[in-house]
Amino acid sequence: IAIKIIITNIQCACDDDDFYCNNNVTTPAATKKEEPSITVLSRQTSATMAKQTITDPRFPQRLVIVAGTYDGVLAGWDTVEHVREQDKNDIELKLLRRNDGTHLKLSFAMAAHEGSVRCLDISTATSPSIPVKHGDSSEEKNTEKNKKRKRVDESKNNEDDKVGEHSDETPEPGSLLSGGFDETINVFNLQKHNQTGELKTPNDLGSPLCCSFAPPSSSSTSPSTHALVGLTSGKVVLYKKRDWSVQHVLSGHDDGGVQCLAVHPTGRMALTGGRDGKIILWDLMKGRLAFVHKLPSRGKGKGRKETVNHIIWSDDGNRYAFCYGTKITARDVTSGEDLLDVDLPGRVNQLAFIGGPEGLFVAAACDDGGLPVLEVGQLEEEEDANTRRAIMAIEPVEKVVAGDDRLKCIESVAGGSGFLVVIANSGGVVSLLDLEGAA
Repeated sequence: IAIKIIITNIQCACDDDDFYCNNNVTTPAATKKEEPSITVLSRQTSATMAKQTITDPRFPQRLVIVAGTYDGVLAGWDTVEHVREQDKNDIELKLLRRNDGTHLKLSFAMAAHEGSVRCLDISTATSPSIPVKHGDSSEEKNTEKNKKRKRVDESKNNEDDKVGEHSDETPEPGSLLSGGFDETINVFNLQKHNQTGELKTPNDLGSPLCCSFAPPSSSSTSPSTHALVGLTSGKVVLYKKRDWSVQHVLSGHDDGGVQCLAVHPTGRMALTGGRDGKIILWDLMKGRLAFVHKLPSRGKGKGRKETVNHIIWSDDGNRYAFCYGTKITARDVTSGEDLLDVDLPGRVNQLAFIGGPEGLFVAAACDDGGLPVLEVGQLEEEEDANTRRAIMAIEPVEKVVAGDDRLKCIESVAGGSGFLVVIANSGGVVSLLDLEGAA
């Protein structure tokens, strides 16, 4: 499982070539008024983790957390310990990393940006043990058709056997992508713990606000080949992950900026939400706009545009959900039908799909500190059409301003029970929750 989180202040020590942690790394309480934001991606892995194995079936086999701060610092925690060769005999580091009953260990901390970290995403590493199919153009030139067919059939059979032998293997966290207020995008290798690239956003397009690999790491179909970055100018830049060259600059949002984006599990399309009240569906195969949905304006003169705070796909890609203001909407991709359309008492900041055999649910991080869990899907025959089955997993704060108790972020964790989420509040506290009882 790979999880990435953005929180507030972290003091760190690092060097230029390899990023790591030592006993000078601390995590004090937040001292700034800025609010944290988090994004999470996850994947189950069969990697051996020695003493760090998580045996509880509710939890994934591996957990990696990468956090970015308002000071431009990136810090990471992992259930698999990474120790540099020159630090293996360091007594102070051994004391720092000794088993204290927790699974996560601080693995690195480093200064990555000048200014706040705006967005993060993690791709999965491709497995070298899985063979890659190559073209057979040389065999097409063979005039002996019978021998050709025989060789091709034998080759396919052998290749299928090899793929089957490794079908249970899943990639581990590979690349980390971070975008900052300084208009830079950094790329890091999470296996070797070093920086592999740095690039500036295209001229006059602003700083990154959101990013995602395509296909996303939650997809099990294929490794990530591209990356999308939403900018303050309202443009979406599509990069080739191979050499980080710009393949497309997608225009559709106004100058307010691209607030959020979500890539479909197939990697063929993506949804973006902006501060202009638009939700846009992009055809990533052709690099062009496919559909635009405008949210209704609000205010007395109906001239104030809504901001799409967050947008997500379900794991199967058949549903998506978005939030703006106090409203949550979940829709079926095929029919376009609203599966959920509710108005909550407090402002909704982010959403997460969770679920299992019991059904599909949406959990929401709200500005009043509340964490409602709402069912997405069909109602029972005896229930009224306006009925919404829901529960408040965390009750809202009973005061005018929630302050540090405001829930700013929520992301689901794949693997395990399917009901695990990571949340972060305005005070900089990040928590891993099991919402199975709430659903």
